[in-house]
Amino acid sequence: MSTAAASLNVRVDLGEAPERIIDLTQNEVYAIPLGEQSALQLTGARKRFGELVERIPILNRLAEEQGIREIRSLEDLAPLLVPHSALKSYPMSYLEKSQFVRLTQWLDGFTTCDLSTVDASRCDSIDDWLMLLDAKTDVRVLHSTGTSGKLSFLPRGMPEMKAMMTGYCRQFDAFGDEPSLLGAPVEKTPIIFMQYRKGGMAQHRHLDFLQQHLFGGDARMIVTTNPTRFSADAASIGGRLRVAEAKGELGKIQISTKLLERRDAFLKDQEKTSVYLDAFFDEVSSRLRGHVVSVMGHVPMLYNIAVQAANRGVENLFSINSFVAAGGGMKGHRLPADWRERVDRFLGGAPLIEGYGMTEVVAATRLCRGGHYHLPGWHVPFLLDPDSGKVHPRTGTATGRYGAFDLNAQTYWGGFLTGDEVTLSWGDHQPCSCGRIGPYIHHGLRRYTEKEGGDDKITCAGAPDAHDKAIEFVIKQIG
Repeated sequence: MSTAAASLNVRVDLGEAPERIIDLTQNEVYAIPLGEQSALQLTGARKRFGELVERIPILNRLAEEQGIREIRSLEDLAPLLVPHSALKSYPMSYLEKSQFVRLTQWLDGFTTCDLSTVDASRCDSIDDWLMLLDAKTDVRVLHSTGTSGKLSFLPRGMPEMKAMMTGYCRQFDAFGDEPSLLGAPVEKTPIIFMQYRKGGMAQHRHLDFLQQHLFGGDARMIVTTNPTRFSADAASIGGRLRVAEAKGELGKIQISTKLLERRDAFLKDQEKTSVYLDAFFDEVSSRLRGHVVSVMGHVPMLYNIAVQAANRGVENLFSINSFVAAGGGMKGHRLPADWRERVDRFLGGAPLIEGYGMTEVVAATRLCRGGHYHLPGWHVPFLLDPDSGKVHPRTGTATGRYGAFDLNAQTYWGGFLTGDEVTLSWGDHQPCSCGRIGPYIHHGLRRYTEKEGGDDKITCAGAPDAHDKAIEFVIKQIG
């Protein structure tokens, strides 16, 4: 058998085990011809649908509403993309009245993990509920920041947590003649995280898994600016209060005494920020100065810490061969024109590498030297018209609402419709100059909420009624 034929057989086999695609190096995954990529993704999508349609209530109901019994083409997945808002479709009364039994039942509709035996009757806060699920199940719930006034909850299982770690390591593979983004072996490179060490957001969950499985439990390999826990309750309350204040409805907010105590404790902890930062700067200055490190943080976080460092006379901390992940955009902040110079002076000049990702997909993609975000074979992209929900053809270049199907998802349905407006090229007419084969997203994407203002009101996948009915079905099953 020729080498090419053997390679093709390996890729066909991957369709039957799509969770293995993420194990491929960048040279391998971005060398798969477009036609083979589509065939591989279709095989993997068929497998996932067959495995999950009878096990995940919201997917089952959605497939029934759409009349989809099998995946015959990748286009068949588009009506099954769950809007990101579905992850916060529970009634707010569940939080206001500490009805965590009902919230657990709602979450059960999104995962293959059996949550029916979890007794959440004694939980009186979101943090308690998250820690209970950690202790009693293999589900690791990821929550959002709650800036809209309501947290989203995504139930991720152990297979997806492992894929998160693999995706983190894979991003440092060299591609072609490009050097690695990291100047040292990933398993020997400390992580600097510009935030809380513990919590239920994706980054916190990711760090827990990296510490245990990549660093062998060595807590010294992860250094954060705050060693405490980010409170989901404080995030929820803060978001609800901001929204209520904007609407002039502060008097209508229902928040239990216990949750108000949690908020007060969170605010009190904020007063220790300066103490935590002093300890952070002392540690990295004494133990990691000049070392190759991996830095995680949004640009506003990096800038704020850089300002604090300058006030303390701390600069040029790390090796220029370090990796600095600068994702998430400006988060509504307006920074001074010299923010980049300040960050460089603080970190030591390592380049800031932009990325594109979302909680619903296990790993981000980094900006290539051609200025694009390339989508690996396990990440199946979709582009939809923002008004009609019609799916754009999988060819050429177009702008629209972005959807994605993650072939790594084994314990939840991996198809989601985002609120992002992107320009997507399929790579068939305009391959990227960097040499990677496959679809890519152009730099400069934005949220539809930023474009239109207010809540995301864009229609979904051409079938908004079906999505609403599927969500209503999950709610009704709770009683």
